[in-house]
Amino acid sequence: MTTSAEGNDRILLREDAAHQLLGSIDHPITRQLAAIAYDEVKRRFAERDRLPSSDFDLLFFVEGMHAFFGKHDILRRILAGEDLAAAWDL
Repeated sequence: MTTSAEGNDRILLREDAAHQLLGSIDHPITRQLAAIAYDEVKRRFAERDRLPSSDFDLLFFVEGMHAFFGKHDILRRILAGEDLAAAWDL
């Protein structure tokens, strides 16, 4: 997919592979969370809403979402109100 913003073309890279990865995520909640983030990126590209300053690797993004949203214990703690930002291993 190619989109133009202020005369600059932007491309979603590895979109098909990202979509395949989404379909292969076994855990339904992890899959749904990653799919919502995926859909938001696709929507922003389609609507040309604050596009990135370069091409965007959608597979890399979905891999990151899969890795993070797959950390169910951490998500449970965050959703319970615990602040893990200070302890997060960056």
